[in-house]
Amino acid sequence: MNFSKGFARMVAALTLAGATFAHAGGHGGNPAANARQAHMKLYAFNLDLIGAMAKGEIGYDADAAQATANNLLTLAMMHQDAYWAPGTSTAELGNETRALPSIWEGGSRFGDIGLQLIEAAGQLAAAAGEGQDTLRDAIRGVGGACSACHRNYRQR
Repeated sequence: MNFSKGFARMVAALTLAGATFAHAGGHGGNPAANARQAHMKLYAFNLDLIGAMAKGEIGYDADAAQATANNLLTLAMMHQDAYWAPGTSTAELGNETRALPSIWEGGSRFGDIGLQLIEAAGQLAAAAGEGQDTLRDAIRGVGGACSACHRNYRQR
């Protein structure tokens, strides 16, 4: 089994395990918020790795960069509606979550930013194996989408 297929299967298995753990009550709290937080941790893990490559903090490895970019695209494209259930914001759950109620308000751009993330992750996946300079340029779109969402819809 090659690295990218094995890593993708591992991420899928961990995601399923995290969702199952969250649904079963996990460490307590709201199952939707728990699953959402697990998903965000997978984003962070992959972004940390590919970001370190883009910055030159660790050596660039085309196969690892490609696998990690593919993971980010997979995560972005996963159906997440159950994670983002109304009633799972800071207003209802307090410190259990950092999701602001404005996500669910009229005029929210939350869904548009999610689509921007999918597009940016697709561009990153298309460019990740092409070299460190290309990787560095392509990762900016993903960072921009993440920042736009966190700036507007995540409690600091």
